[in-house]
Amino acid sequence: MSVVARQSLKYSIVGYFSTLIGILSTVFLYPHDLDFAGKIQYILPTALLALPLVTFGIMHANVRFYPKMEQSQNQHNLLKYSIWFIIRNFVIVALLFWGLSYFIEQIRQTQFYAFGEYIFPVMLCLALIQLFSRFISIKKRIVVPNIFENVFPKLGLIFAFGIYFFLKVEAATAIWIVVLFFVLALVGMFFYVQRLDRFTGKTSFAFLKENNFQKELMQYSFYTFFGSLGSIVALNIDAFMIGEFIDDFSQLAIYNTSANLVRMITVPALGVYTISAPIIAKYIEENNMADLKSLHHKTSLYLFTMGAVLFGLVASGIEDLFGLMKNGSELAQGLPVVYILGFALLFDLATGFNGYIITNSKYYKFNNTTTIALALLTIINNLIFLLIFKMGITGVAIATSISLTVYNLIKIGFNYKKFGVHPFSSKYLYVLGLLIVVLVVGKFLPDFENKFITLCYKPAVAFVIFALGNQMFKIIPLKEVMPKSLFGKK
Repeated sequence: MSVVARQSLKYSIVGYFSTLIGILSTVFLYPHDLDFAGKIQYILPTALLALPLVTFGIMHANVRFYPKMEQSQNQHNLLKYSIWFIIRNFVIVALLFWGLSYFIEQIRQTQFYAFGEYIFPVMLCLALIQLFSRFISIKKRIVVPNIFENVFPKLGLIFAFGIYFFLKVEAATAIWIVVLFFVLALVGMFFYVQRLDRFTGKTSFAFLKENNFQKELMQYSFYTFFGSLGSIVALNIDAFMIGEFIDDFSQLAIYNTSANLVRMITVPALGVYTISAPIIAKYIEENNMADLKSLHHKTSLYLFTMGAVLFGLVASGIEDLFGLMKNGSELAQGLPVVYILGFALLFDLATGFNGYIITNSKYYKFNNTTTIALALLTIINNLIFLLIFKMGITGVAIATSISLTVYNLIKIGFNYKKFGVHPFSSKYLYVLGLLIVVLVVGKFLPDFENKFITLCYKPAVAFVIFALGNQMFKIIPLKEVMPKSLFGKK
């Protein structure tokens, strides 16, 4: 097995483990104190929103220019320059924010300001962690960085919540535990970089003046800055909006609980996209549209079907699950979020690897344009549903779902126009029909006095309906579930 294959497999395992940690803490831990859970869940997405202003795309440049820098033995100097670049930008952003807050009272009234002492250290740690992660990926190592990037933050939230709720430590002290875990992740990432490729002692930035390289570096970083800005804003703005415009952190915890439970339907996409990416690139390079279309249909149907099954199981048991959870009556406020986001994520799965097709083609710049548009649309939608319609977390879910759906529709249209490919087939109607049957039957199934029994048997009935429907309509033959047959290998 090649290094890439081994790393991909291990990466997927770490991804599933990270998802499991998030789900378990969401179900069994955070509901004990929704207000504090909301506070610690506000920090990371808010830090991520400001992150592009600190990194300015420099971490992607380390990957892009590594071969060129390696030839002149300047790969370490570029990395060191990037570290200096990030720290300099961080200082500028921090000074600007705290300086403006001194003169502008409205800034001091925001939650961003109230949690700024935690957000800014996390922001700096995240910037350097992502820089090291991109540098390590050049060495074809993605597993350990994934642990530091995704597992450590979740563990930090769990430890912070645990010492606050069970050991009765003050909230401010507990929140610093979250920051501490980001520091530990950064330290771990640094030592891992040193293990793979130890820095040389001598540092020189003279390479920046050679052949006007600094201009080329800044132009590339500026371009990637806009691409990352759009996607980061689109993915994290919902938590920020709830924190700033709904004066109740428990609402953020309720939203995240529902969102995290329904987002588990996207887990199967992790492995499929990892395996598909190089195949897509090969088909586009060879202009093999017939095989690209076939692969697109197979993977999209597979993801939509798996997503529909998981969503059906979640929807069938979600009310009973909330009934068993601490503060279940409050968490039940998030039921509309489950259904709204659920259908939006299902459509996202149904469209398959639309973005990968564009990214691996000569039209790759189109992705940057659409992600910026997605970010702006998401912000505007959130403001409309929060400030005008005053729909709370349901409004945030609607805003996010509209933006994600429009984004996918644009990519579908673009791919069909440029490549003549789309993900849909008649079997989608069978899957959608089965999902509707599951949702309707779930509403009419009787409840037992013991909610745990109800929680178990309703999803079981839903699974049987999907299994029988799949057998009847031959949506996905069992052999197609195996990765080799999924991608046309005998």
